[in-house]
Amino acid sequence: MSPLVILNGDLMPLFEARVPLNDRSFLFGDSLYEVVATRQGKPYFTTDHLERLRATAHGLHLPLPWDNGWFEQQIRTGIDALGAADTYVRIVVSRGSGDFNIDIDAADGQPLAAFIFKPAPVFPAAQWDTGVTLAVPETRRNSPKSLPPAFKTGNYLNNILCLYEAKQQGAEDALILDLEGHVTEATTSNFFMVRDGVLWTAPLSVGILDGITRKYFLQVAQQLNIPVQEALFTLEDVYQADEAFVSSTLKGAMPVHKVNDHVVGTGYGALTRTLNEAYWAYVDAHLDSY
Repeated sequence: MSPLVILNGDLMPLFEARVPLNDRSFLFGDSLYEVVATRQGKPYFTTDHLERLRATAHGLHLPLPWDNGWFEQQIRTGIDALGAADTYVRIVVSRGSGDFNIDIDAADGQPLAAFIFKPAPVFPAAQWDTGVTLAVPETRRNSPKSLPPAFKTGNYLNNILCLYEAKQQGAEDALILDLEGHVTEATTSNFFMVRDGVLWTAPLSVGILDGITRKYFLQVAQQLNIPVQEALFTLEDVYQADEAFVSSTLKGAMPVHKVNDHVVGTGYGALTRTLNEAYWAYVDAHLDSY
């Protein structure tokens, strides 16, 4: 099933889509994005994703000329056109084209919006059975006082370098530390650990994405009366964990088996599995109806 694109309102095969070479996303990484997924053919938490998209746009001083209804219509059109059982939707908004000048005022004032639709990925069974392996790269998470990691932008070089270094160590993903050595997140996922029945995740202030899946896991944990700590912790704390997992829109909770050479559990831990099942039950009860 070939991926589709809606580019500034026009539906076409992915290979036919063209973006100008003077678009600022190509020249400077001056863009933002969101990923929406479907379950049972319906997207979920779309409003949350669009609110975060608008928050990022505001932080980048990038005015959006479209309302949420327009975004929702593009998403629905592409999902229907692709016809997959479940769909991965990537929304990309560029500041638009302009002169070869980083000044925001050099942009032409016409943002570009692209929606990419392809069948949702299927993760290897081994990742669910035994968990993923993470390694800590030498490259650190950029400071929230520079380009805030809370902004979901098209500038992903920090994460790209971290992932490369982790794979060079034989791992599947990176567990990134901040400049002071605190655990932040993985390259495209938030990170959780479980110690003595308590769920731990880094605070937003350390410089992580305000993950929508992360937010709902914390909400589900509260409903299940699972103690939660949003607090700073180190790699040594992770080595002492009973369970660990990464979370994202597409993964839900995927167990972590090993960090560097330290084994963390042997697949899904009991608390991780309980949280994951409760999370997907919540998703099923809140599928978008538009």
